Amino acid sequence: MPSLEIHPLSELRDEAAALLAERYTRQRAAESLLPEVTDFESHIPAAGHVATRGGRAVAYLAGAAEGGVARAGFAGCAASEPEALGDVFAVSAQVWDVSRFAVALPASEKPLVDAFFRLAFGCQLVWGVREIDLSGGVEVRLHECRFGTRDDLPAVVELEQSFQRFSHTAPSLSDLRLQSAEEVASEWQGTWDDPAFTHFVCERDGAVAGHLLLYRRPGDDLRVPVDSIDIALTATAERARGEGIGRSLFAHAVAWAKENGFRSLTVDFRTVNLLASRFWTNRGFRPQYLRLYRAVP
Repeated sequence: MPSLEIHPLSELRDEAAALLAERYTRQRAAESLLPEVTDFESHIPAAGHVATRGGRAVAYLAGAAEGGVARAGFAGCAASEPEALGDVFAVSAQVWDVSRFAVALPASEKPLVDAFFRLAFGCQLVWGVREIDLSGGVEVRLHECRFGTRDDLPAVVELEQSFQRFSHTAPSLSDLRLQSAEEVASEWQGTWDDPAFTHFVCERDGAVAGHLLLYRRPGDDLRVPVDSIDIALTATAERARGEGIGRSLFAHAVAWAKENGFRSLTVDFRTVNLLASRFWTNRGFRPQYLRLYRAVP
């Protein structure tokens, strides 16, 4: 068997695009809620490496390092010979010169996922999708929901800070800095004036007990289906957890999305957040992509 050779991506972009097209064809056969794509080369990052065997491209990995993390996105990896990804990663990791790595892989491409598991990566995040209409019934609204307004900003700040504190507890154990009330308020200030967002809140005993934010995500990647809307975030007040606030918000959002012509929903969640992982899985979301992550001590 000819030996494996590693080349700069710039020398073999056409071959890498062909590998990506083959991968994406398999993805769409496994998951229909993916966008139609014809130009694959434009999605591939500028820098990376390609493995060839006998002059034929068999794997590539492309991405960039920023903020101490090297990231390969939805178009960052494909292979007809998944085992070769280990060799490509070995070269790319030296160029990136960081100790943290994240790669997005199709959930249906088990050989690719297994190749990175063998490189000591673990699953960190799931990008999920589902149809607006699902057989088997409709979500029940246990509480009343309504559109959020700027007057809800104090409640939003409280909910977001509560969620951040929850993320610091086990098993999530996030090390992200907790934001001040002023920082959260500043981030949310223009939300209700931006047509890309639709905000809902759920009340209990006259007070906001949870909220959900929908986002019209641009469909310019290998993930977002046509006529879809994204659940950007949702949070329930600690005092009201387990009382159906999240279910009510989700039912309200699904009904609104259906009335407004959307055909599918997307969401992403960290698998180590057990509440979110179980909630979205139970709401019928299927994994599109997995983000695998590795941090070298």
